[in-house]
Amino acid sequence: MDHGPNSELAPQLAAWRDAVGELAFASAFATPDGGCDLVRSLASLVQTHPQLSLAIDEPLVAALLDVSADASAALALVEPLAGYMLSRAPGGRHLATVVLVDQASEHHAEGASAALALVGALATALAEPVGNTTPKLRPNPNRELRLN
Repeated sequence: MDHGPNSELAPQLAAWRDAVGELAFASAFATPDGGCDLVRSLASLVQTHPQLSLAIDEPLVAALLDVSADASAALALVEPLAGYMLSRAPGGRHLATVVLVDQASEHHAEGASAALALVGALATALAEPVGNTTPKLRPNPNRELRLN
């Protein structure tokens, strides 16, 4: 199925990528108390992707957000879609790196909390077109992705 720039899905994909890109930008400047809202927004966007073939555990993410466990919810959102690395300097901002399944490029973001950094990195990765398509994000058990 063609999902290139001239396909019927092209406008939907462009709008979806724009929304995810805006979310990535917002996560970079949000305060830690905004983590739950941004994780919830990204989870919603992932569920509405025009081509996505790997569903997240939406009830788990929602349950974690209901108890303000935004970092755990962000990890629950990231883990099925990407490998990740998370770090924080003493007294500093958090830095997240994600590598989407079936992609080799790394995507980085920083945020005022672990959740915001993870949201930013995953959103940046999802917003980037790969060739003329967005990755289908199907796990490949025969391939190991490493961040180091």
